[in-house]
Amino acid sequence: MAPTARGPLLYTYRPIPANPMTIALLLLVLVVTFGIGPVAAAPEGFWPLGGLCFVPVVLVLLAIALFKPSPTLVFEEGIEASLPLWRRILGTPRYLPWSDVRDVYPRSYEVAGSFLSPFASSAGTLVHTGIGLETHDGRRVLIRFTPGSIRGFRAESQGYQEAMAVIRDRFARRGEPMVTTAKLFSDPEVLAMEREARRPLVRVEWVFAAFFLPPSIVIALLLAMQFLGIPRDPIRILIVLILAFLPPAGSMLRTLRRSERRNDLLSELAKYQEHLRERAGTSLASPSGVGRAHGSS
Repeated sequence: MAPTARGPLLYTYRPIPANPMTIALLLLVLVVTFGIGPVAAAPEGFWPLGGLCFVPVVLVLLAIALFKPSPTLVFEEGIEASLPLWRRILGTPRYLPWSDVRDVYPRSYEVAGSFLSPFASSAGTLVHTGIGLETHDGRRVLIRFTPGSIRGFRAESQGYQEAMAVIRDRFARRGEPMVTTAKLFSDPEVLAMEREARRPLVRVEWVFAAFFLPPSIVIALLLAMQFLGIPRDPIRILIVLILAFLPPAGSMLRTLRRSERRNDLLSELAKYQEHLRERAGTSLASPSGVGRAHGSS
């Protein structure tokens, strides 16, 4: 679409190149590959394995490059959503006219990779607030505003607040609703949904069991292999490690699924609250609404 058809640029948000969990994974891979590997694995002949040990580092760096996001641009007539590099290479459309959008509301999302933390299972994953867009043809677009530091995480980052304020102002100036398809909830339903959202994703007892089992599994399997006279070659060692990883993998997968359901719940609540905010603003802006507000003060 021609730049003139998009109208003036109202706001620009530049996402961080990689989220904190990805950087943490990169640091972990670097430490294991270049720190622990030469010391612990090299004497046994398991490093560098003809360069195979460096593959994880290359894969993580490649993933960071392919998932580097583009800026989010808010225009008067539409929005250009941030997309990772690999989707831009495939030619995925970025621009979305406001005329194609039926709902704009705060939407919860999980920061990629945060479900890998054992603490996420009981305390909750790193959930952040972005802007959800739903089009008339049923498409859903999520604008992310992930902060660059885990310590900076909170429900609403500065980038989100600024972008949402600009979008709300744009719709208010034109007298257009941001939400047109919100589900209506009673007060007891809202309270029940909030209680459900605050519940731990997985019981802490299961978390400790899942993440403390792998060393025991490795020791037991290695002792069994020694007792049975099974040689400990790299392939068998890899199988042992995979079996040991199954309990925490199951815990993380369950955490991810429950976190996704919770985010859907929070997003439905946010859409409903955005609808109420708009309705309250409309009633106050009307002459009768002003009179009622003034008379009740």
